Amino acid sequence: MKIAFFTEAGSERGMGHLIRCQTIANEFEQNNIEINFFLDSDINYDYKFKNLTYFKWEELNINIHYDVIFIDSYEATEDIYNTLQKKTNLGIYIDDFERIDYPKGIIINFAPDSKELFFKNRNKDNEYLLGIDYIPIRKEFLKYKNLKKEKKLFIMLGGNDTANLSLNIIEALQDIDIKKVIVSNNEITSNKLSKYDNVKVLFQSNDDELIKEMATSSYAISTASMSLYELSFLQIPTIIIAVSQNQITGVSQMLKNKLAISYIDIMLLNWEKNISFQLKNLMEHKQIVDNQIDGLGVKRIYEYIIKRLER
Repeated sequence: MKIAFFTEAGSERGMGHLIRCQTIANEFEQNNIEINFFLDSDINYDYKFKNLTYFKWEELNINIHYDVIFIDSYEATEDIYNTLQKKTNLGIYIDDFERIDYPKGIIINFAPDSKELFFKNRNKDNEYLLGIDYIPIRKEFLKYKNLKKEKKLFIMLGGNDTANLSLNIIEALQDIDIKKVIVSNNEITSNKLSKYDNVKVLFQSNDDELIKEMATSSYAISTASMSLYELSFLQIPTIIIAVSQNQITGVSQMLKNKLAISYIDIMLLNWEKNISFQLKNLMEHKQIVDNQIDGLGVKRIYEYIIKRLER
């Protein structure tokens, strides 16, 4: 069996699609299935992931037929989806907000309220895996879930901090007495962040180090993205921000389902003061994150697809 993944990442796109596709791909690899991974990106991620093949959506030219093709994109056109669907026995499309009219295949959307919000007029040719049960949590999180928490704030603003908020947030929180651990993949920004007191910078860290720091934190600030699902799995109270339209769309779902504690609108004046206030409030009044994510999403996706191929 041969499976291909097509997705994107980069300086303006972040790493969310790349990480969730890699998480799913790893499950298939562990079951001795051959994976081909195609990435459209202006950043080289070979320091973090193996066997990436870089390409451009607009230059897509695939001559190989795959048993399964996964596509996870905000940029690929319907024509691209239809082209790739012809190159596979089974097309699988990872979606966040019913972006396009997908061709025949399986649609995965693991937003908390996806069953109610999206695909109300379902195509009989498609199959749907919808909701929190399919959130792809990396296997390292299962190992570190029950680590003892420290008085520590974990900050992750997407893989590449596309809105350049890291310095603003650290500056806004410098007077709060708590150790801050912040993820940064930009060397210039990382050097600036490291000059602040009581700040640890994770620069291009491996998954093991990053997840261990995350799991031992008592509080977090995160974008409304994959990292929030991971923090929720660890039951870490999190303040969220949104740096893209799809994240803004998802904020109400995150709050309604108690995956996050509060939301900071970075488009408002004095949002820095608000994030400081919200963190102080969170530290003074302990709040509980609902334990809705069981970490078995990848296993469910894998098992469904294997059974589907056996029909």
